[in-house]
Amino acid sequence: MKRLLAATLSLTLLASGSAFAGPDHHPDRDNRDRHGQQDRNHGTPRGHDRHEPPRRGGHLQRDHRGDYVRDYKRHGLRAPGRGQQWRHVDGRYVLIAAATGLIADVVLNGR
Repeated sequence: MKRLLAATLSLTLLASGSAFAGPDHHPDRDNRDRHGQQDRNHGTPRGHDRHEPPRRGGHLQRDHRGDYVRDYKRHGLRAPGRGQQWRHVDGRYVLIAAATGLIADVVLNGR
């Protein structure tokens, strides 16, 4: 009877120890964005606290798509493809996919 009680008590103590274990913490993994790239702001999602210039292959968020450029020829820009549009963002002309905000091209000055 003593052995059964000792075994039960031992198993209970072992099982309760794992309940007190904290979450898995890995410093490098915690500072990565959704694409797995290291963030220089240490845990801050990319593009939220600092402003990065638009670049080809990136995305423009809906709230930061700038002004729609209707007269692209006047600015020396090529005609946008189907589903694309030129936007003027931070002094740059940015060609994006209208539905997703994927950046296809960036031009500093249209001319």
